[in-house]
Amino acid sequence: MGGGVGRITESRGLSVDERRVLQWLLTFGAQITGTDTAHAAAFLPQLDRLRVIGRCPCGCPTIDLALESPHLADGDVSDTLADVEGRSPEGTEIGLILRAKAGSLSRLEAYARDGLVPFSLPTDEELATFW
Repeated sequence: MGGGVGRITESRGLSVDERRVLQWLLTFGAQITGTDTAHAAAFLPQLDRLRVIGRCPCGCPTIDLALESPHLADGDVSDTLADVEGRSPEGTEIGLILRAKAGSLSRLEAYARDGLVPFSLPTDEELATFW
């Protein structure tokens, strides 16, 4: 889960798996994290306009996000919408952190708690065990 160093630039829409995980994090992850669920749910309409603009080179599924259309920024403060832990389909212990910046979803951070990469995003069945 690298910072900004060595990021791989991309320009594409969300994959089905990425969209599914983002929707789950905004719907249930905030509740698990103990953050404001109404605040997190307000980001759901952005899913239709999100683009993947970068990814981590280490083999984890961390992606950087941006909206297709610019909007008015709410500031530069990073906001953690969800921070959950569970397992990937490969059995790797992982964490998922969903962040927003300036009022837009900005990063889905996926990291291996045991350092084992690569791994993939959790399925619906694995997400259900994050509770």
